[in-house]
Amino acid sequence: MARTFVRVELVERNPELDERFSVAMTERGFVRTIKGRTTHQALRLPDGMYLVERKTAAEALALAREASREANVEARIFCVAAGNGVRFGNLAVDDAVPSSPA
Repeated sequence: MARTFVRVELVERNPELDERFSVAMTERGFVRTIKGRTTHQALRLPDGMYLVERKTAAEALALAREASREANVEARIFCVAAGNGVRFGNLAVDDAVPSSPA
C-alpha cells in the first residue's frame, strides 16, 4: 500500500487561510490524524503535515496543488512516499478523536 506524507508551508499564514486549505486537503483524501501501531490511539501529525493513502508522491503533489488553488493560497509543498517503516517521535494524542476502549 502506497503512503505519501506531504509537508505544506503556507506563504501567508493566518487562521482563515489555514482552515480553508485544510478543508480543501481533507476533501481530496488527506488526513492529519493517524492511528498508533502499538497504542492504537489517534495521533495528530505535526502542523503542516498530511498523509494520503494509495497515492504516489506525484499524485499527492497534484492533489495538494489543486487544493492550494481552490483555497487561493500560495504554498510550498513537499511530498515523500513512505513505507511502513516511517516513525514519528513527536506525535501528540488527538483529543478530538474519541479513543476506543481497550
